[in-house]
Amino acid sequence: MAVNPEMAAVEEEEIICRYCFGGTEDGELISPCKCAGGQKFVHLKCLRQWQRMVLVTQPTHPAFYDRDLRHQTCNVCKSEFTCAPPTRHELMASFTGPEIAALIDVGCVIASHEAFSTELERSLATMPPMLRHSSSYEHWIRGAFLITQVEPDEGKLTIRIDSEGMLQRVCAKMDGSCGGLCKRLTSQHMGRCHRVQADALANGFADLKAPCTVVLESDEPENCGNDHVVAVNLTRPLDSPPDRGLVERAMREICKKYRKASSVEITHFIGGPCQEEELMCCVVLGGGGCGWTVLKDLAQAIELAFSRAAKRLDAEGDIHGGQTVRLKGLQGAAHLNGEIGLALRFNADSGRWLVRLRNGEGKQLRPANLEGLDGSDGRVFAVWGDARWSRAQLLGEIAKGDWGLCRANIGDLTSGPTERWPATRGRLAFAPITEMTESYMSEAQREMNAARQTLQMHAEPQEIEDEPAREDTTSTAPGTASDQDMACQPLPSQE
Repeated sequence: MAVNPEMAAVEEEEIICRYCFGGTEDGELISPCKCAGGQKFVHLKCLRQWQRMVLVTQPTHPAFYDRDLRHQTCNVCKSEFTCAPPTRHELMASFTGPEIAALIDVGCVIASHEAFSTELERSLATMPPMLRHSSSYEHWIRGAFLITQVEPDEGKLTIRIDSEGMLQRVCAKMDGSCGGLCKRLTSQHMGRCHRVQADALANGFADLKAPCTVVLESDEPENCGNDHVVAVNLTRPLDSPPDRGLVERAMREICKKYRKASSVEITHFIGGPCQEEELMCCVVLGGGGCGWTVLKDLAQAIELAFSRAAKRLDAEGDIHGGQTVRLKGLQGAAHLNGEIGLALRFNADSGRWLVRLRNGEGKQLRPANLEGLDGSDGRVFAVWGDARWSRAQLLGEIAKGDWGLCRANIGDLTSGPTERWPATRGRLAFAPITEMTESYMSEAQREMNAARQTLQMHAEPQEIEDEPAREDTTSTAPGTASDQDMACQPLPSQE
């Protein structure tokens, strides 16, 4: 067996990991820096554990990221580690598990844990009234957020410079050691350093005059941890829109083309703490695929909702596209009678409605087997404001135990606003308890486990077996079997 030259050089010394004091029996030892003697060797897994612990001490919000050199530099010899450290995103994903990380996607729901909501309520109760709104806590309490966008980060930062004084302040933060166009912004934005974009300045930074715009590029290589995740809360309806004029103009525009479009029902929601006064998106029920469409423009959303609800054939009966329906009169599948679904569109060839049920299952049903409920004239959810995270930031929040994820289904949109958060119970996947978990979340888990043990001690064996799964169960899987059923499926003929 060949002898490792590095280990042979220190054979007279005890070769152990400087973190765990274990030897080669616990894994391969590496020398990742310039340390010598007893500090020379480490297990890679121990180094990664150290880097995880460094991450735990930092806030999850990018605005407060600290460029902590302990991730990449030995705190003893001050040299950089020869093995590149994992990214913040990779480290955060190691806390949540890859299955939960994969649920950060369009069409999934992010919902707050009950213990997290209770903790926020306690904090609000002790907070001065003037600070409560700025804290954003009210948005998170028992919130259910539909993910509407996940977009890659371009790594660019645009700065609008309105005055000479501001220009001078920006210049002062530029490191000109590279010279010319290759200036670097030494102050950090979202924990990242940026440099002036090469094609943004023709004559160099010093020749700029206010007002002007400077485009900066990130020094860091692209990684999906900087993706922009946008979600909207559908549990907080508004009595009136923040910009009534915008709504009236959109309705007038469409009513010029379709007079009856004024009957389209528009429900307004406050979607999150970001840009609360702006219309961020519209959700229109019906159509194909998952059963809803997200648009930016309100006029387009009203037109689409009206088009889906419009009756074109007598064979459609009294059912309209985008309408909530209840199944009735089924003989071959009587167990579905009373189930709630959404009428997507009418198939003229078969004379049946394509209906998506709350569990994600698709059916083709005759109009006589459907009872029309809400939304006969078309529905639009107009959402003002939204919530935004970087992917790595959101993974950090999930790793703390504050949020769970599951795939969205028709029930999340056809139910009432107050029913949407409770409807996620039993479907949410939460991160396992780790060193990232908040203390109150760990305590809630201990209390839940103690309650279960007490229940099992006093329950009959059959009762224990029949006990349903609970929403608070810690899981590293993407959700229950019903989560998998929520993916859009083929629509078999029924009745």
